[in-house]
Amino acid sequence: MARRIGTREVLEFLESHREERFLITFHSMGDRDSVGSAVALKEYLTNSLIATPDFITSTSKRMLAQLSGKVEIGNKIPQDIYGIIITDANNSEALGSFGPKIAKSKKPVLFIDHHLESTSAGQNLMVFNDEGYNSTASLVYGLLRELQPSISSDQAIALLSGIIADSFEFHNMYPQTFRQISELLKYAKVEYPDFMAQFAEKVPAYNRKQSIADVCAAHTEIIGDYLLMYGRATIHANISAETAINIGADAALFWHSSSEEVSLSTRLKSPLDRKLSIHLGKIMREVGPILGGNGGGHPAAAGAYGPNKRMAQKAIDKILKELRDKLSQ
Repeated sequence: MARRIGTREVLEFLESHREERFLITFHSMGDRDSVGSAVALKEYLTNSLIATPDFITSTSKRMLAQLSGKVEIGNKIPQDIYGIIITDANNSEALGSFGPKIAKSKKPVLFIDHHLESTSAGQNLMVFNDEGYNSTASLVYGLLRELQPSISSDQAIALLSGIIADSFEFHNMYPQTFRQISELLKYAKVEYPDFMAQFAEKVPAYNRKQSIADVCAAHTEIIGDYLLMYGRATIHANISAETAINIGADAALFWHSSSEEVSLSTRLKSPLDRKLSIHLGKIMREVGPILGGNGGGHPAAAGAYGPNKRMAQKAIDKILKELRDKLSQ
């Protein structure tokens, strides 16, 4: 198994190897949390570089466009690196095309994440993991506050974007998250309304229209005192699931099938994850292999995807059973 390390050890590792050349990467389809965390770390580890296993999301690109300095993101693993740092993931299976190469690497590999502990094995693998933070960006901010005297404006913008993106409209928050947002707004020299106007996800009107139609056509169940909604998504399963939660569902599952794969997205109204001991990320991690792919995420927001569309109903039934069992407690 990968070796789990604590705050003091990860700080010592980063500080003592600051001048080394690291590859900083993240999970497939890099979102604002993973990309923002990588950008902030890259500014501290000045000789390092960032690469993506496939691509980053449109909201991540918009975040990068707001930075004062240009951030180069490659798509290869160089040979001349000292080690590899991975943000917002804790196993090689989530790293797309980079996964098999990193799994075989003999170089030091450090995972920095806020999800469940890694299941990857290897003596060279270290995992710094804490689910007491709402995002990897929140975790990275805590590290950088210890490692450097101040936070630059670009670091603050990148970390703010990741923290707020993973707050799921402030449903997924902890006491330190509010303090960190306040501090980062000062470092970024921006007011909160202005920041949200620049970085809030802009979902096209057509997509919002379709997600509303998906929710209206969804199945609804009352389980005890809770409302479960589930159904097919026309375009994006995650948008439909979030829409369901926003209009009153306590738990939601939506799925979308494309020509290449099926994707499933689940959401839970916080703090039901803690109250009912539901961890959607764990459920979706178990579901991913059923689809021939991967899954994972947060306690209250997670997803799974894979090319085996024939097994989609089995995966859906498994998730619904888990949710029904928990909601009926």
